[in-house]
Amino acid sequence: MKCYIYENKCAGDFEPLSLTRPAFDLRCGPFTFLERLLKLIPEPADVSLIVRENLANLTREMYPDLEVNPGDAEEGIWLLGNVFWRESDLQQIAKTSSGVFHSKNMQIGANLSQKEGIDWLNAGGPVATDLHFEIPTMNLRSIPVNYLWEILQKIPWIMEEDTRHFPKRNENDIIDKNLQVINPRNVWIEEPNKIKPAVVIDASKGSVIIEKNVEIGPFSFLKGPLFIGNRTIVSPHSQIKESVLGPVCRVGGEVERTIIQGWSNKVHDGHLGDAFLGEWVNLGAGTNNSNLKNNYTPVEVTVNGKIIDTESLFIGSFIGDHSKTAIGTQLNTGTLIGPGCNIVSKGFPPRYIQPFIWFMNGKRISTKIEKFIETAETVKSRRGMSFSGAERELFEALFIQRKKIPAI
Repeated sequence: MKCYIYENKCAGDFEPLSLTRPAFDLRCGPFTFLERLLKLIPEPADVSLIVRENLANLTREMYPDLEVNPGDAEEGIWLLGNVFWRESDLQQIAKTSSGVFHSKNMQIGANLSQKEGIDWLNAGGPVATDLHFEIPTMNLRSIPVNYLWEILQKIPWIMEEDTRHFPKRNENDIIDKNLQVINPRNVWIEEPNKIKPAVVIDASKGSVIIEKNVEIGPFSFLKGPLFIGNRTIVSPHSQIKESVLGPVCRVGGEVERTIIQGWSNKVHDGHLGDAFLGEWVNLGAGTNNSNLKNNYTPVEVTVNGKIIDTESLFIGSFIGDHSKTAIGTQLNTGTLIGPGCNIVSKGFPPRYIQPFIWFMNGKRISTKIEKFIETAETVKSRRGMSFSGAERELFEALFIQRKKIPAI
């Protein structure tokens, strides 16, 4: 079976994280959208990825075994990547001979003939336009998302759904006289011996999944639904609640209803709530974000050049790759910080900061792209990784594009 997993024309609305990765590479629980979808596709499939052209080379580097942006099409199924797919819907798409599939007034998939697929690509493909062929349509129950905060709101649901991908364990495996576990049947810990004494794990309201090589410091409180990825370190006396922490993070203080893509640091005390962080982010000691307005009204966020009413009272901050905050930084509700930024401010910085900006004591200063790349290379080398040619190409293009956008 041929399967095309694609971004659509609204991928930019996942700013700032989607500036530096395909929308389907966003972490949505124990897995990214793409990792999760590959587990659910009903039979072995030949998978191709369709992304915005400026991300094509980076995507090829990230997924060397998958075809990216094919110039032709075959008969097969087409699946929007930023969807919480249900396995039953994928089975329905696979057995339907031809059709377009919708959910919540949004086109999320199709089963197309070779001609229909080629015609769509010739019209610009999924990143440019929806399908407009006169073929049958059907509504599905899978849940598409359009913004980062909608992913945050689905943490309880996705954690409940995806525990089935983890092996059942004997609850006696995690019993330790120094570890207090509430509802142990809902806890998966790969290496309990790396959890220090006097840690409390509360899985009464959601699963807790802790992968290999995770260290939990003493006197920490972990509350589900919660996922902690491989090689992440939690500092002593931390409170980590209803969150998803990707691999190789260092996290401390109070974190709630937050997703960290991976490879980022929030080591020290400070509150981070209802937030979404990219990779290679570093939050200085005492960095706090507000996630509730004093007048208890819904929070607005500036995304992709538009001011969006989130219709939610609890919205924190959204921070792009390779951005940093100084010690004592205070972030307002609904703050969006692009990639490559550095925030040094005695008061609240603006609620929207373009990529590659140093915001220092009330002034926006554009960084130099060469200096940014030098720092990024240093940061990645500390973890035994390199800043690749495809990354350099993407960030240089983003820098040029950012210079054309007026500050908000």
